[in-house]
Amino acid sequence: MARLIILIAVIAIALVAWHKIKSAKGEDKKRLIIWTAAGAAIVILGVLAITGHLNLITALIGGIVAFLPRLLPLLKYLPLVSQFRQQRTSQQQQSSQQAQRQNGMTKEKAYDVLGLKPGASKEEIITAHKRMMHKIHPDRGGSDYLAAEINQAKDTLLR
Repeated sequence: MARLIILIAVIAIALVAWHKIKSAKGEDKKRLIIWTAAGAAIVILGVLAITGHLNLITALIGGIVAFLPRLLPLLKYLPLVSQFRQQRTSQQQQSSQQAQRQNGMTKEKAYDVLGLKPGASKEEIITAHKRMMHKIHPDRGGSDYLAAEINQAKDTLLR
């Protein structure tokens, strides 16, 4: 019975923490996550110490300390990992920019395709898209090209 009460209390605390983290903004969110993780680690270590299962953690720490001299030479590769990540993100940005250039539809053309005036609201864009697709849809004998143009126009304006 006591274990069930403890389990319910742990779940309640976790839900409260999750809700507070979810509703927090920016730096407060980061701070709450760090404090929650640190608090959870302290509680887990306390429970392991009280129940006599802390020897598992001690063995893990001992293993890390034993292998640390062998792991230290691997630290020299960390700058390479950082460079690789930077190159990968720059390549992804370039590919997304290239895809946008291949898209080739300007906002002016998109407004023209949907028959709207510049500055139309989101609802007007969606309504115009539905109206045009209802008329031009390939399943109703319309053109695949025109349907793609209409979809592209909607995507361009709603970005």
